[in-house]
Amino acid sequence: MTEYTVKEENGCTFVFGALPIDTLGRLTGGYDKTVVLDTDLARMAGANFAWGKPEDLQRAKAQYRESAINRVRNGPKVSELDEESIQWLAVGEQGRSSQAIFWRVNAHLLFPDAKTSMKDTAYPLDPSDLGRCRKLLEQVPSVNERFVQVMGTMAGPVWAGLVERWECLCSTMDREAPGWREGKGTAAETYRLMKEIIAEAEK
Repeated sequence: MTEYTVKEENGCTFVFGALPIDTLGRLTGGYDKTVVLDTDLARMAGANFAWGKPEDLQRAKAQYRESAINRVRNGPKVSELDEESIQWLAVGEQGRSSQAIFWRVNAHLLFPDAKTSMKDTAYPLDPSDLGRCRKLLEQVPSVNERFVQVMGTMAGPVWAGLVERWECLCSTMDREAPGWREGKGTAAETYRLMKEIIAEAEK
């Protein structure tokens, strides 16, 4: 039997424990487009799921920020990380590709005895993914310093292709959607360029 706990707080809903997909749909209001799932808030609160209206989610993130940072700061191996890394782990905007960058770049600090770096080589699939990767590199200088060396040579052919044309991707995205950091604008040309690089690397 699946067990979970639901907590309602300041307009947001948090679920602790495993939740069946059909139940998740029912709890989030089905097709209510004003309700948004937010994995970053869930991570900050130590929950499995979190959702709410965008304005409520932002208020909740401000409320949970300090406790999330303290939880990461008290975790294992954190003494090996700089303050910017701790902040990003706790409250940064994350996705699989940005997490792949972070863990692979920091493998020499966190997993020095491992025969290989982290196995996850997830790469950005669309401009939203690319934006999360770019925010990581902007917010954590120590990761940015090793990004080209590690992801360009140790994370597989797709990452090698993306890194080789990273500056072009970023300049295209900045031109198309100058407000991307705030989630504003569209980046169709950036998306087309990403797909082109990925397809070429996968041949």
